Amino acid sequence: ARVAPGLDDKILTAWNGMMIAAFARGYRVSRDNKYLEIATRAADFLLASLVRDDGGLLRTYRTGKAHLNAYLEDYAFLSEALIDLYESGGDARYLREAERLLDRTLKDFLDSESGAFFDTATDHEKLLMRFRDGTDGAVPASNATVASALVRMSHHADREDFRAAAIRAIRAYGGMMTRHPRAFAKSLCVVDLLLEGPVELALVGTPGTPDLEALEAEVGRHFLPNRIEVIVDPERASDKGAGAGALPLERGKALVDGKAALYICRNYTCLAPITDLGEVRTALGSAQGGLSEQVISSPVEGSATAPGTARYGERFGDRGYRLFGTTGWSTSRVGFGGYRVTDGIPEHREALTRALLSGVNLIDTSTNYMDGGSERLIGSVLRDLIDGDEVLRDEVIVVSKVGYVQGENYAIAAKREEEGRPYPDMMKIQDGLWHCIHPEFLADQFQRSLDRLELETLDVCLLHNPEYFLSAAAAERQPLVKARDEFYRRVGAAFTFFEDQVAAGRLRWYGVSSNTAASPTTASESVSVSRLLDAAVEVGGEGHYFRVLQLPLNLYETGPMSERNTGPNRGKSALEMARDAELAVLVNRPLNAFTSDGMLRLADVALVDEDVDWDVQVDRVGKLEESFRDQIAPSIDASDDGPSPSEYFRWSEQLPPLRRQQPGLEEWGQMEGQISYTVARIAATLDRDLAGDAAERWASWRVRYFPELNKLLRAMRVASVADANRRSAEVAAQIDPLLPDDRKSESLSRKALWIAASTPGVTCVLNGMRTVEYVRDALGIMEWPALEGVESVYEAVK
Repeated sequence: ARVAPGLDDKILTAWNGMMIAAFARGYRVSRDNKYLEIATRAADFLLASLVRDDGGLLRTYRTGKAHLNAYLEDYAFLSEALIDLYESGGDARYLREAERLLDRTLKDFLDSESGAFFDTATDHEKLLMRFRDGTDGAVPASNATVASALVRMSHHADREDFRAAAIRAIRAYGGMMTRHPRAFAKSLCVVDLLLEGPVELALVGTPGTPDLEALEAEVGRHFLPNRIEVIVDPERASDKGAGAGALPLERGKALVDGKAALYICRNYTCLAPITDLGEVRTALGSAQGGLSEQVISSPVEGSATAPGTARYGERFGDRGYRLFGTTGWSTSRVGFGGYRVTDGIPEHREALTRALLSGVNLIDTSTNYMDGGSERLIGSVLRDLIDGDEVLRDEVIVVSKVGYVQGENYAIAAKREEEGRPYPDMMKIQDGLWHCIHPEFLADQFQRSLDRLELETLDVCLLHNPEYFLSAAAAERQPLVKARDEFYRRVGAAFTFFEDQVAAGRLRWYGVSSNTAASPTTASESVSVSRLLDAAVEVGGEGHYFRVLQLPLNLYETGPMSERNTGPNRGKSALEMARDAELAVLVNRPLNAFTSDGMLRLADVALVDEDVDWDVQVDRVGKLEESFRDQIAPSIDASDDGPSPSEYFRWSEQLPPLRRQQPGLEEWGQMEGQISYTVARIAATLDRDLAGDAAERWASWRVRYFPELNKLLRAMRVASVADANRRSAEVAAQIDPLLPDDRKSESLSRKALWIAASTPGVTCVLNGMRTVEYVRDALGIMEWPALEGVESVYEAVK
C-alpha cells in the first residue's frame, strides 16, 4: 500500500556505452546470441537518437526527447563500446563510427597543453574552469577510457596519431600514477597495452557456420586483455576482408581450403593460418607472452650537434653563446636548472617552454629530481616543441645526473636487498637516502633516464655527488689514502660504463657533478679534478669522453677559482685545471649561497604588504591555544604513540624562539610548509573523530584560531622577507661600486648570475627557472658583455 518510489527512467549515453561493452564481451565469451542482440539494439538506438545534427553526442534521453551536450565520459564509453561490438562480430560501421567519435573527442575535449582531456567540450556552457581528472572512481576514468579506445583504434585503422594522443593522455598523469597507482587502474591497463602491444586476431569465415563458430568459441575461452579482433566474412569482401576500403587487419585474409581460419598477428605480420582447434589453444597460449621489450613511445632520435647548436645560437643573435668544451657544441650562457620542476604543473611547463623558445639551449636535470618528475617534464616539453617544429633535437643540450637513491629508486633498491640481490657498493647515508655509482645501478638508472626524457641519446650524463663515499669513509675513520684509492677505483668503473654507452650510441659525453671538487684538498671529501682526468685516461685513453665538470659557484662560495690544489697541479684552481683540460664547466647554485650564517638567497624579494604587531598576535594565538587545552583537549582520546592532545597547538610558544634565530627566507619557507602540514593533519583527525558537544566546541574554536595562526605565520614571513632584503642590500652595497653604472640598478639575482657567467673558465650557469618571471629575469643577462675584472668583485664580498 506504500507509495511506489520514483523511477529514474532517463537513458544516459555513457552508462549505456558501458552496458553495450559488457554485453558485447559477454557474447564473445559465452556465444549466447541474446547478448549480441541486446548490444546491437542499444548501440543502434544511441546512434539514431543521441547524435546531434552536427555529429556530436547528446548526454541524456527521456520520453522521446534527447538533450544536453555530452560529456567526455559519453564519448569515451560509447567509443570503446562500439569497438567491442565490432570485435564481437558487429558491422564495420560501428568501428567507423567509433573512429569518427574519437576524432571528434580530440577536436572538442583535448587540453593541448597537457595532452589530457577535459570533462567538457569546447562548445559546452561556460564554466568557471574546465575540469579534467585522470583518477578512477566508481567507474573507470574517462581520460583513460578515451586513451584505451584511441590505442585500440590506432591498431585497427593504422592511426599513429591516435596512439600518440593516447600516450600524451596517459603521460599527463604519469607522476600521480607512480605515487598513487591504485587510483589509476584503467590508466595502468592502457600502459600495459601500450607496452606489450596487442595480439591481432583475424577470424575468417561465414558467420553462423559450424567451423567459424567453433573457432570463435575457442578464442573466447582465452583471456587476452591486450588484443584486437576482427571477423572477416569472405562473402562481403567489398565491406570487410580483402576488398577495397578494408581495414589493415582484414586485408589479405582468406579461407584455407574452404575452411574457416584464424590468423594470429603482431604489427600486421601473421603466423600461418590455423584451422585446427588444438593448434588454436597452443598458439593463443604462447601469444600471451607479449612484446615486453617495446616502449610506450618511440624515443626522439638524434642528439645535440655542433651545426645544430650553432644554428640555434645564430637565431638569437649576439647573446654570447660559448663553445661547450671540446665537444664542438655552442651553449647559452645560462642553462635551465631542473632541480625543483616536475611534470603536471603548468607553470613549470610554461617556464621551460619559454626558456627554450627564448635562447636557452642547455637543460640540466637528474634522475632523482622530483623523483623523476623533472626528467618527465623535460622529455614531454622537448617532444612537443620538436613535433611542432619549434625546436630541433640537434639544437638542444640535455644533461642529466645519476647517483642518488631516493623515492621510488630507494624503494626498488630496498626491495632488491630484501630479495637477496642488492645493488653492489651501495652507500647508505640515512633512511630514505642512499647513494650508488656502481655500473649495475647506473645501467638501470641510465635506461630509466632515457625513457623519462624520451630520448634515443643523452647528450651528457654526470656522476651526481660521488663524494658521498669519501664522507662516509671519513665518518668511519678509514685511512684517507686508502679511501681515496677505492673512491677513484669506483669512479673508474663508472667511467667504463659511460664509455660503453658512448660506443653504443646512447650517450655523447660524460663527467662529474661534485660539490667538493673545489674544496680544500686537505678536506677528506675533496674530489680531485686531476685524478678524475687520470681515471678517464685509464679507461678511455687520450680519446676519452670525460668532458664536463659541474660544481657550485656564487659570490660567497668561490672555491672553484680560489682554492689551490696540491700534488701534480700544485697552485692551480679547479677552474684552471678544467680550462687546461678543455672541460666544459657548468655552475650550479649561483643564487643560493651557503654561508656561516646559513643559506643566503642572492635575489631581491618582493615586500609583503602587511603590518602585523608581532607581540599582539602572539598573545592572541596563545589565548586561543590555552582555551583549546582547557575546553577541548580533555575530550580527545590520546593515542599510545602520539603526542598528548594538550600539545597539539603550542605555536605561540614555539614560533618566538624561531623568530629570534632569524631563519632565512628559504629556511622559513620549509618550516612554514611543515607547520601547515602538521596543523592540517591534526585538524583532519579531529574533524573525523570528535562527536557531539566536543565536535561543536572544536568547530567553533577552529574557525577563530586558524585565521589568527595564519596571520602569525605571515608575520614570520614578513620578518624573513625583511631580513632577506636587508642582507641582499648589504651584498649589493659591496659589489655595486665595482659594476658599471648601467648595471647597478639591476636586480641582485641578475648581478649574481652575470658575475658567475663572467668568471673565466665557466661555460654555462645553471639557474632554477620554475616560473616565467624567473626565466625573464635570467634572460636579461644573455646580451650583457662579460664583466671585466670579475675577481675583484669576489674579493670585495670575501
